Amino acid sequence: MGIILGIAVIYSALCFFYTAKYIIDNSEFSLCLFNPIELIEGSFDLAYLDLSKYIPMMIESYNKVIVNYTNLISEFVGKEYAILIFVAVGFILVIAGCVSKPSREFAGEESNPQEYLFTSRPRSILKCIVMPWNIFVVTWRFKKIPVIIPIILIPFIIPFAILMDIVLLIIFLIAKGIMGARIKSAFSKDDAIYKKVTQYAVCPKCKRNFYQPKVKCRCGLVIDYPVPDVHGVSMHTCNKGHTIPCTNVDGARGKLKIVCPYCKEEIQTHEAKPLTFSMVGASGSGKTTMMLSAVESISAVAKSKGITTEPVSSSISLNIQRAKDTVAPTVTGELDSQCLFIRSREFPEKEIIFNDISGLEFEPDSEKILFEEYYKYNDGIVFAIDPLEVYALFNSNSPSKASKTSPTNTFEAFYSMFTEINGYGPSVQVTVPMAIVFTKMDNPRVSSIVNAESSPEEFLNKYGQESFVKIVKSTFIKVRYFTIASLGNDISSAAEPFKWILMENDEDLKTKVF
Repeated sequence: MGIILGIAVIYSALCFFYTAKYIIDNSEFSLCLFNPIELIEGSFDLAYLDLSKYIPMMIESYNKVIVNYTNLISEFVGKEYAILIFVAVGFILVIAGCVSKPSREFAGEESNPQEYLFTSRPRSILKCIVMPWNIFVVTWRFKKIPVIIPIILIPFIIPFAILMDIVLLIIFLIAKGIMGARIKSAFSKDDAIYKKVTQYAVCPKCKRNFYQPKVKCRCGLVIDYPVPDVHGVSMHTCNKGHTIPCTNVDGARGKLKIVCPYCKEEIQTHEAKPLTFSMVGASGSGKTTMMLSAVESISAVAKSKGITTEPVSSSISLNIQRAKDTVAPTVTGELDSQCLFIRSREFPEKEIIFNDISGLEFEPDSEKILFEEYYKYNDGIVFAIDPLEVYALFNSNSPSKASKTSPTNTFEAFYSMFTEINGYGPSVQVTVPMAIVFTKMDNPRVSSIVNAESSPEEFLNKYGQESFVKIVKSTFIKVRYFTIASLGNDISSAAEPFKWILMENDEDLKTKVF
């Protein structure tokens, strides 16, 4: 606005200068337009166009109108100065209208309280045309009665208001075209980077994913995610006047306060690429301990390579990692996702998201409420199996043996939820990587019975879980078996299933971390 209005005011001021010079020289009014071409070819004194030569009848009629005003003071200051005083007042009122508050009303709607760019406001052309006439609005808003003043002086406002309209409109349309092109270019570049680097965001509270979240300004206003658009190319301004970066240059946008557009909770995304794990397994299968050991191991590997990790969820904090051997069983119901950020100067930031829920959620229940929204966008499934439970179940002589939890039962309960949430048919083969993990290999008895067989699959086949091996193979294209130790001196194996899935989904982590 400052540039556009500045050019218009400077040009109008030059026109006023030549108009004033004409009035003093001729003791009558004629609107004179500054002619920069004449300035180049001739002298400054002659660099104007006298409209009385082009529209003489109109100028003559106008002089007949203003004579009634000028007669009031002409006997005190002279005719030429009387005309000049009234013309000057009209010019000043026009300029005052252009710089007044109505001209600077850029506020956005309540649903997205961001100020618009001057050239991008709704009905911006109309608002531009109205600017020189805003003195009527200003005086009416002030106390209503003062609006009489510009009404009385309207003959002196009209010439310069029309002149300012023409100049403003020409410059405005040029600026609007330039800004439109800049916005389109900046948005395309920013959107391409976002799609490549971030792709989408995830709420750890309600588990929904979305292209871009909302942002909370430091004043508390919640706005749409700031991108180069009608609100700004590099910076946006909220309705209360606070600036907000609308690109992620130097990570500026990733540091903003983020709000989920669905549950309205404050979350962290850092504009990092989300990589989501779904933890599956019966109660007591070791999912939580495995997750904590994996976070600890991944953080140690990253640190050794100068890469920073930040566990922002309290359930995977450093204190919880150290106490993983005494971690309490996961409670039932919907829990927040656990988030670990990985950042490096060598690649864009990543967000690893763990969804660890109680094994009781995988018990058959026709009345079950599904909350595993992350099944729609997860990058890998980690299925935990306690080999000792499989062994004990196979050797049990209990008459209720068939009703006890087995890997097959757990998988069927999980797969029923997975297909229902995703809307998959019965014959769909899932491309999401599936890691089948034998936990508790730090227990000598467990490692003994598992290692007695040639592979985890053979162990499952031998101890009554042939159907599990077959159904997993038929429903998931990418399946890999792991044996891991989550406790003891060496817990590095706990990270292997997660590393495999991460390397299947992200080239940066594959080549620069693992």
